[in-house]
Amino acid sequence: MSHRSAYLWLRVVELTSIPLAAFMALYVISGYGMLAPRLTRVLGLGYRVSAYLHTNPTLRYLTSLLAALHGCGGVVLLARRYARDPRLRWALELLGVAYAAALVAISTAVEAALAFG
Repeated sequence: MSHRSAYLWLRVVELTSIPLAAFMALYVISGYGMLAPRLTRVLGLGYRVSAYLHTNPTLRYLTSLLAALHGCGGVVLLARRYARDPRLRWALELLGVAYAAALVAISTAVEAALAFG
């Protein structure tokens, strides 16, 4: 992997980290809002709003895409940094890409099945 592609993956990890953290926090808080709405009402998340956010297909799909990009980028960067053997590095990078491809494929298939029956 060239320095240019390593920089690109570093940028991907950096750019996906804050939105992914925000979406994950939203999912955790909205989940608690469904379980105990009186506790999260202070945040404006009663049961109805929490259920809407927690089951929103757009947010769910965007979270999956962000997780795939962030995970793949992280694996590629870790492989580049710590794997000395080029074959091992290549195999680890391939695992990162396979993880991302599987996550996107599963998310796309499930969302399509839910949307189109």
